Amino acid sequence: MSSDFIRERLQDIESKKAEALRWLEESNGRNTLGELPSTEDSIALVKEAYAAGAEEVLAIEIDEYGEGHENTGKLIVKVPLEAPARDRVFRWCAKQAEAQGYEGEVDQGQSHIFVSLD
Repeated sequence: MSSDFIRERLQDIESKKAEALRWLEESNGRNTLGELPSTEDSIALVKEAYAAGAEEVLAIEIDEYGEGHENTGKLIVKVPLEAPARDRVFRWCAKQAEAQGYEGEVDQGQSHIFVSLD
C-alpha cells in the first residue's frame, strides 16, 4: 500500500484507532481482530507481530457491535529500520496477506505496512 493510503488512515479523525495489544488486553474479552474467534487469539496474533520486531501495531477503523464489543480487520504495522527485524516483520505481514489471498508487500523503504485480516 502506498504511504498516502496509510497516512490517510492514520489521519482520519472519524475512524477509531488504538494500539492493538492494549485495545485487546483492556477489553475484558470483548474485542477481536478480523475473523479470529476470541480476544485471546487476537492478542496472540498481535504478540506475533511484536515478536517479529514490529515497533507498533495499530488497530484502525474499529467498529462497535453493541454491548461493548468491537472488531477490526485492519492493522497498520510500524516497521523497524534494522534489516533482520525488518525482514521478519515483512514476512509476518506477508503471511497475513497470503492467508487472505493477497500478496505480501515488497520492502521499498516504507515505514508502515497495512495488514487486512478479513
